[in-house]
Amino acid sequence: MEIHNRDLFPPEDLKKLYSAVEPLIVNPLVDAPFKKHERAAVEAKKSYHRFGRLAAVFVLISVLFTVAESLVIPPFCGLRFVVIPFLGIGMVGLGIQVHLLITKKKHLWLIHRFAAERIRSMKFQAYPLAMSAATREQLEHQVGAFYEHEIARLEMELNSGEASLQLFSPAKAVTQFSTRLTAANAAIGDAAREAYRELRIAYQKRFATGEIQKLQVQQRIGYTTADILYLSGASLAIASLICISLFPNAIVISHWIDFLAVTGFILGLMNTIMENASLAESSKARYEEYLRALDECEEELTAESARFPEIVRRIERVALEELGDFCRAASKISYRL
Repeated sequence: MEIHNRDLFPPEDLKKLYSAVEPLIVNPLVDAPFKKHERAAVEAKKSYHRFGRLAAVFVLISVLFTVAESLVIPPFCGLRFVVIPFLGIGMVGLGIQVHLLITKKKHLWLIHRFAAERIRSMKFQAYPLAMSAATREQLEHQVGAFYEHEIARLEMELNSGEASLQLFSPAKAVTQFSTRLTAANAAIGDAAREAYRELRIAYQKRFATGEIQKLQVQQRIGYTTADILYLSGASLAIASLICISLFPNAIVISHWIDFLAVTGFILGLMNTIMENASLAESSKARYEEYLRALDECEEELTAESARFPEIVRRIERVALEELGDFCRAASKISYRL
């Protein structure tokens, strides 16, 4: 079973392996704020997508009934009573979409996700402090001071709301430590380097690769569905023209073909809206670019024989640039028909 955030909360065996830098691996000063924003982000995302999809489906049902009433449902004395439930469904759908706009669920999701990922990066940005720590106690003191300062800065930044996303600069969000630092304690310095490579670099590569694979499966299903709906709608539209040309008196059949053709195109539009709102296509491209950027960054750092603080600075900048790309892409999605 996949367990999320193993980079921040590794299993016990890894904690023991990197016990020399325990203040970096387990630290409530960043762990608690991360959990708070992570829970809020997950809940807001679920709520936004759940209600967004429900609203879109309700509006779709109302639209399809309107088309059916015009084309294939014959007039009868109780028709106005049948219309009422579908009118209610459509109004509820629009009401849900207005509710999402008023409650700013997407805004809350993005703000909390932004905060959680900034804290994730913040936790790893502290790793170069291990180079100047002679003892575990000294490392704990330095790390604690760093986290308190950076968390306070982030809270001030988040206070500006959505502007914090628009003004976000990955370069300014990465702390730059001196690259001339020499490990005061070899055991602590080595443990920090190994932990960073395993929990940050290797983990991010595995995560991005896994997401790409999942998104490829989703894309195949989405593309197949879109192709089927488009071909069905186009074929039925042509069939309707043929029916009108060859069987001008077959009005009922012609209307049913028209209704099915319109239904096919409307469902295709719905599929496109759902795909766009899920960020599947842009996310796959973003993860592919992120994976490529990580690989290139690692190669450059190896070729330059970069010191540990420079490795952390460059890798964290790549990670935060991906965060900026995500925020820009997610801010544009919508479930509006």
